[in-house]
Amino acid sequence: MNDDRMRPIGEILGRILAQTTARYLTVRPQGLVLPGEPPYPDLSVQILDHGPARTLYQDRHPACRSLDAIRSIDHPQRLCALCDLRPRCTPQIRVHLLFHARPYRLLLAYTSAKNFLLFATEIRHRGQNLLNVVTRIQVLNRGTWGELRFAPASDNDRPPIPTLEEDAR
Repeated sequence: MNDDRMRPIGEILGRILAQTTARYLTVRPQGLVLPGEPPYPDLSVQILDHGPARTLYQDRHPACRSLDAIRSIDHPQRLCALCDLRPRCTPQIRVHLLFHARPYRLLLAYTSAKNFLLFATEIRHRGQNLLNVVTRIQVLNRGTWGELRFAPASDNDRPPIPTLEEDAR
């Protein structure tokens, strides 16, 4: 079967995989933190999906979150548009991605969200699909926070394709 006809199936499966098994990446000034690992100052990843999100923080911890900016995942009956707490929510961009064949979720706000949207627009203007571009994410240390920058990965930045044995681990 030709690759063009399989692409929508791959995109759908990638989104399902990312939404059901994704782990959160944490952004720190020193880098992106994966569960149980030291910070990475940059990563080369495959972006699977992105869209709007919202998080209500209380005492610097998420009290309510929506991964589509429509309905809370913590309170499914609560619609964001009708919620009295909406003005206190942080608007975000949700990014599902693969790093070394494992799904992760990244929530971007403010400058990093703007940087991602500019990158996604640039890729689209080039006539490319974000899913087909290996993306380099770099963390800039801003003192108390990390700003993310996005660019197409060079051949040297691309992660090796895992073998079946590595994938099984």
